Amino acid sequence: MKAIKVTNIKSFMGILFSDTAFDSFLFVEGDISVAMDYHLSGRVNMNFFSEDELEQLRMEEFMRWQDVKENIRQIIKGRRLPVSMKLVLKKPGSGDITYIVNIRFDNNNLMLVTGVSHTVFTTDKSGEFEWDRNMCGFLDNHGIEYEEM
Repeated sequence: MKAIKVTNIKSFMGILFSDTAFDSFLFVEGDISVAMDYHLSGRVNMNFFSEDELEQLRMEEFMRWQDVKENIRQIIKGRRLPVSMKLVLKKPGSGDITYIVNIRFDNNNLMLVTGVSHTVFTTDKSGEFEWDRNMCGFLDNHGIEYEEM
């Protein structure tokens, strides 16, 4: 697990909501506090889609970020910054590992916290260390300015 402070919030938010950089991630959940509070679950509501749509879309358990980011952007856009925002995104890895990034905006600070989830118990931390390195590389590749905490 690694904590990363984003130093250029405006640039990061532009990449998160207007670019395709995070489109390969799945949206797990979010909490947004603006004029009112929102809690968003990223779980796909299977009852909403027809059998054909589910088959065609190859639905995962969670919605793809590329499919929900515009809705979330509409919640936070305006003249004022959100009071706070927490988004949880995940990216399936190989084998039993899932890579997670928590995005937290609060008190004019934006933090990313990486994490991993395993489907089986393991004491092996190599996947976690690899994800931490890959996330920093991802940020570098997309021109996102940050400081490791």
